[in-house]
Amino acid sequence: MQNKKLILGSLVVIIAIFVSLTFLYKSEKQTEIVSSVSNINELLVRDYSMKHGENKKNIYVVEFLDPECESCALFSPVVRKLYKEYHEDIQIVIKYLANHKNSEFAIKLLEASREQNKYDEVLDVIFEKQPLWAQHNNEKPELLWELLTAIPNLDITKLKNDMNNPKYDEIINTDTSDARKLGVRGTPTIFVNGVELKTLSTKALFDLVEAEIYK
Repeated sequence: MQNKKLILGSLVVIIAIFVSLTFLYKSEKQTEIVSSVSNINELLVRDYSMKHGENKKNIYVVEFLDPECESCALFSPVVRKLYKEYHEDIQIVIKYLANHKNSEFAIKLLEASREQNKYDEVLDVIFEKQPLWAQHNNEKPELLWELLTAIPNLDITKLKNDMNNPKYDEIINTDTSDARKLGVRGTPTIFVNGVELKTLSTKALFDLVEAEIYK
């Protein structure tokens, strides 16, 4: 009986040590990713990245998103709310991680819309109409052309031509490389001044941003 208790006790200790070491390893790895990357600002904020906000307090909120990602569409109103409340203090930066079948098509379309200063309007349509053009096992990205006609003064012909610019492939490839170096695998993934948001919720995001604003 004593042997059984001894063995059980030893197992508990071993498990506790393993869990502690695992947690420590993960924490150290995350710290290592952020602290060892001396050019973290370059990885998070490229010159070409889409940016919103006056950033008076030098706070960068970087979101890796995928236009075909359902969670990105669902979380978009939270990011919009954050911008509305703190646009003077922060800068929201958009990065891409194409994880779905038609993601690259949508990213190129979205980036090309910047040539007409219609980025926000196009992103809204892409997310709002996502169930129509990005339905699982029945994707119809070509529907976006029709859906985008609802945007006033958007030249669809120009948009189609502009999105073929090879620079958009470079943007996608660079953002993908940056994501890998930062340990980003899924979307949406958000960083606030280099610190990754661990929980996708309104409270968690606002708490992290406000901690930077009021520190």
